[in-house]
Amino acid sequence: MRHQLLKKMILLTSTFALIFASHAVTAQNPHHGHSTPQMDSSSTEPKTLPPVPTDLPGWMDNKSKNHIYRKRGVYNDAVYNLKPLALDLNAVAVGHALAYEDLVTGKERDLETKTFDRINWVLKNPPRFMPDEANISPTFGRKYGVLEQVFDWAHILHAQTVDVLVSTKMTEAEKEAEIERLYEFYLKSVPYAITGLPMNMGYLDAQPYSKAFRQKYPKVNGLFWGYHWLQGSMYDMLYGKTLEGQKTAYATVGKQYHEVELYRIDRPFMPMFAEVSPRFAQRFPQIANTFDNLHMLHDMINDVLASEWMSEKQKEEQIQRAIWLVMAKNHEGMEAGQNYGGDGTHDHRYMEGMPGMGLMPEGTKHEGQHHPQATPTPSPTPSPTPSGEDHRNHQDHGTPNTQPQKEPQDPKKTPHTGH
Repeated sequence: MRHQLLKKMILLTSTFALIFASHAVTAQNPHHGHSTPQMDSSSTEPKTLPPVPTDLPGWMDNKSKNHIYRKRGVYNDAVYNLKPLALDLNAVAVGHALAYEDLVTGKERDLETKTFDRINWVLKNPPRFMPDEANISPTFGRKYGVLEQVFDWAHILHAQTVDVLVSTKMTEAEKEAEIERLYEFYLKSVPYAITGLPMNMGYLDAQPYSKAFRQKYPKVNGLFWGYHWLQGSMYDMLYGKTLEGQKTAYATVGKQYHEVELYRIDRPFMPMFAEVSPRFAQRFPQIANTFDNLHMLHDMINDVLASEWMSEKQKEEQIQRAIWLVMAKNHEGMEAGQNYGGDGTHDHRYMEGMPGMGLMPEGTKHEGQHHPQATPTPSPTPSPTPSGEDHRNHQDHGTPNTQPQKEPQDPKKTPHTGH
């Protein structure tokens, strides 16, 4: 009897040991499939990554350098007529590149300390000329290839639009016409253009990895969103003013940027273009949307890189998917004012009184500094509606939508089916 009992105890102990060993092996060798739930070290909930489209164009895999030259014009580099702004924009380019390089070279633990201090020093001691970001973040460029080219191409549109606005060699009518030509040049010259349609920001900011960067690195994220505040605010500050008026305006805006906006860590969401430059956004809604979508892409990339629970392969895949979500090529044939349903991305509408702004996360309150002469009338965020319904935007100059609006819907409850 005692012998049989001893055998049972030995068998039971062996079974527990096998079960324990099996769990240990599983923990050390997780699967990396697209639909495999992933565990975040800061969460008890499994995360399932969305699949990457299988029919992406070939240029999405490009990892070679491909510097594209800007459009020729008498206005190029006119931003140096307003030197304080030019220097601040030069420093912004350095800050982005330094952070990305540290994120992909194993220095992410220093992001809130050493990296922040290095970036902050550059912001206070900006380079005289616009740097080549690829030279500051070579590892990042080699690793993620075409992403850097997407960023560069949008930054060229940013820079040339500002050059036109600051130029002293053009009339206001000539400036308006050239800005329209710049957008066409941006959209049609190479396939790296970001869509000028308003995106569903609530959906884009509700990915499994969303908000990781701002939660882990609030100080550096504050710098990034401070950049976005400046890059949005400067358009209304420059639009329709003489050079002297622009200099006077930037004395105030630059002070606000350096003393307040760069160090804010209390924003609920990134600054949106139509809030901080409503006049320019009303006149050029596609450009406003392009820059908002660019900044949202920056946020998505930041969040992917900050998600330690993802493998390197998964990060590369999700970065490629994030790029494709905002690419103009992915939105060909689509129009503003139409909700295309599907995965929740194609919410191509304009908020009433705020042309150019895509649907925002529920409950998000914005604090952009509106210029008194152009403050848009506040309005509720429109809710997603069945596929195909027309939201009747007025894309020409942002005429307000007169249709009744519903209460905003939680973006997390929007069905996310395949595109």
